[in-house]
Amino acid sequence: MAWGVLLLAAPGVFLALFHALAASPACAADLYLEDEREIYHALDKMNAMGMLPGSLANTRPYDMQAVRAAVDNIAGLYPDDPQSGDPLARWVASYAKQTAIARGTASISWAERRTVPPNNAGVPVPEGFSAEFSALGRYEPYSWLSANAKGVVWWGEGGDSDAIFGDSTVEFGHKYISLVAGKIEAWYGPGRRGSLIFTNNAEPFPGVRLHNPVPIPMPWIFSFLGNVQYDLFLAQLDGDRPIKDSRLFGMRLAARPSRYFEIGLSRAIHYGGEGRSNSLSKLWEAFWGYQINQSGNMENELAGFDVEVTLPFKGQPVQLYYEMAAEDQHPRTSNTPFPTPEKWAYLGGVFLPAILGNSSFDLRVEYATNHVYNNGPVWYVHPDYPHEYKGQVLGHPMGNDARDLWIQGHYYLRPSTYLELGLNWTDRYSLGPQVESTFRCTAGIIGWITKSVRTETGFSWENVENPGGTAGPSRTNTVIRTAFSYQAGWGR
Repeated sequence: MAWGVLLLAAPGVFLALFHALAASPACAADLYLEDEREIYHALDKMNAMGMLPGSLANTRPYDMQAVRAAVDNIAGLYPDDPQSGDPLARWVASYAKQTAIARGTASISWAERRTVPPNNAGVPVPEGFSAEFSALGRYEPYSWLSANAKGVVWWGEGGDSDAIFGDSTVEFGHKYISLVAGKIEAWYGPGRRGSLIFTNNAEPFPGVRLHNPVPIPMPWIFSFLGNVQYDLFLAQLDGDRPIKDSRLFGMRLAARPSRYFEIGLSRAIHYGGEGRSNSLSKLWEAFWGYQINQSGNMENELAGFDVEVTLPFKGQPVQLYYEMAAEDQHPRTSNTPFPTPEKWAYLGGVFLPAILGNSSFDLRVEYATNHVYNNGPVWYVHPDYPHEYKGQVLGHPMGNDARDLWIQGHYYLRPSTYLELGLNWTDRYSLGPQVESTFRCTAGIIGWITKSVRTETGFSWENVENPGGTAGPSRTNTVIRTAFSYQAGWGR
């Protein structure tokens, strides 16, 4: 199954890596998934219009070195008129020139009820009026060394106040092999409302990562794979869990064989913790499925694959994607060389980066479900190793035993500024005797007034029928937030 394919492809990755190490080293810190999401939106649009043929879009966060390499290659697609690609590309290229940034953000919110917005790195919005301040920075002093750090503090009128460190790491290495240590986050897969195995729905977790910041062009007989990217991390989770201080291993291998096609394989393993083995040999056993879920060998496994097809038609570009993943697996036996996944979940979507050729508009429709085959409440809720961190699901924010439909559109006023509208329906089936049904409507605007000043205003309203899975009156929640940022940057 999936991990067998991973091992078959791995030799080609490391062969390319061996040849690449003779080149000059280069690595750079990551883009922030939440704070710099307008850059992610811009790259998604350009990718779906066929402008980033060698880039891999679905292993995130993106490294700044990869962003620069992607936009630097755009001119080669338009030899007669390098400026004809898109104003969006020129804006991203200008932003990516900054090799050091420092940003401070102040925001004010009002919420009818306390909420933790999806994919917000675990940062809540307290009930009533609240204020939040965050500071972040990214620094690339050398081609082989970079760092980034983020901190968030908030105050709620009811005493709901706290502070956390966000994505904060030091990175050392080469553009094709780099080691990262600190508080890390991962987003594996093409879903943009959420992917099935990893998103930034929860707070970043302490760990180490090994990856290639820039995709590797495969040589020799592996050239059919095109560009390849790998990502592996090992994290230490917290003590507030059924098995305290357990370990989390994440792995992804992705390839882009052509400008129109990208494929990825992802895996997560929870193991170890207080009273259990944390050794690498234990991880190796879990990876291969030796004696899985037998006495003294409990762990939680998630694995899946995803595909993305880009059809950059001039009149109407279209991007289609699909993800399929499993929670838990059957053990290896004498008849099966690899552990077999079970309890599948699915995600699919279509993205129109331009509407009838007008790139000022885009539209995305995405559907996800882990309520299939009467499996019941099995996703993310392992009794020993739940797939969560500090109370928030590490995967899709729809949660366990749910179906989710999401529609989101943007209207770009200029490359750095857009209006956003989203509609979302989520049904959860195992909270109680009734199905909890949630409808959400979101609207907002993000824009850069100057090269240093960024503003953001957002509104969301939701209506929950049968809250908690019990029959009763509907529950509503309204959230209003406005934020102001100042960013200083220094570049090449």
